[in-house]
Amino acid sequence: MKASSYFVLLVALAGAVAAISGCGTTGPAPIGVSNPPQPTSTPAAHWLYVDHNGTFFAYTLPLTAQSRPVRTLQEWPGLGFAPQIAVDPYGSVALTSPKTIRVFHPPILSFARSHARLSIPLTPAITEIGLSGADLVDIEYDPNQNLWLLNNLGGEVSELQAPLRKNSVAAVTIQFGAPGSKTAGFSTLFQARFDVNAALYVYASNGQRARLFKVGFPYAKPPGSIGLNILQSDFVDSSQWPPTAPVQPSLLLGQYFGPLRSPHPGSPPSPPVDVMSQFQEPLNQQNRGLFPDEHADTIVGALIADPPRGAFYTLDAADGRLNVYGLPMRSHATPAISLRCLATGGNCSQKIEHLFLAP
Repeated sequence: MKASSYFVLLVALAGAVAAISGCGTTGPAPIGVSNPPQPTSTPAAHWLYVDHNGTFFAYTLPLTAQSRPVRTLQEWPGLGFAPQIAVDPYGSVALTSPKTIRVFHPPILSFARSHARLSIPLTPAITEIGLSGADLVDIEYDPNQNLWLLNNLGGEVSELQAPLRKNSVAAVTIQFGAPGSKTAGFSTLFQARFDVNAALYVYASNGQRARLFKVGFPYAKPPGSIGLNILQSDFVDSSQWPPTAPVQPSLLLGQYFGPLRSPHPGSPPSPPVDVMSQFQEPLNQQNRGLFPDEHADTIVGALIADPPRGAFYTLDAADGRLNVYGLPMRSHATPAISLRCLATGGNCSQKIEHLFLAP
């Protein structure tokens, strides 16, 4: 369930489509490579990691219409269900069962237990433990390589600080759902995300509605509500665009559920919609309301932005297709590239999915 900071030439959606239609290759050209890349302060992401319910696919970037995964791996052989998964800024992969965290360093060639560089047993000093272990619903690395766990036993978010060790304990624990707090009742956790400033965003539900909460670094204050029902979110900071980008907006992307505009005076509110959306940041509730600036009528199971390439990637919730869109997105956008899901056993439809960029 993370904003990248890798830099290469921006190509917006119109330019991407033009390059795809006129490059002279046997298929659509990669987004962002119609001109030589400009010098950048950090390298562009080389890998796109795709997770379909416990099966891991590694694609090299940039994607083309002919792209196929270079590697396909089972994430936790013998576990019987999909582990939680996270990728740090340097390409290390963390996998978590209800009882153990395993960390694998790149190059990622196997997820066999013998290939794990570190194995951390989950204990009450890390997170809440029940008879079957922890009920982890998401794990996320922040920009500083700290690993965060979302546990639905008690609505608990905990941080393991880098460097991870076998005897690591939680350095920060944040409770959700506490009476009298802004998260009162919102004890069912779904996802966590981080922006480039290491601010933590947690998507949580009270059983009737869901909301995005923000905890600013250094996490000294309790969570504050943003008031948005937005899942699969990712953040784009203006600093992540290359200097050649014609526009360098800060954006929030994600799967938004809610109205698209304020009702006219005396009129009832419009019914909520479930759409892939883009919000310009900073969010301005007074002037614009918390409504998306752009939206597309699709439902995604995962989303990640790649500002250096002027693109973002999604997995379609219905069929698992890997789609490439231009960034910033435009309303009613269609994918510039679409690759079918290669997972087997019914794992392409309505299953847990993730996308990660790696160097």
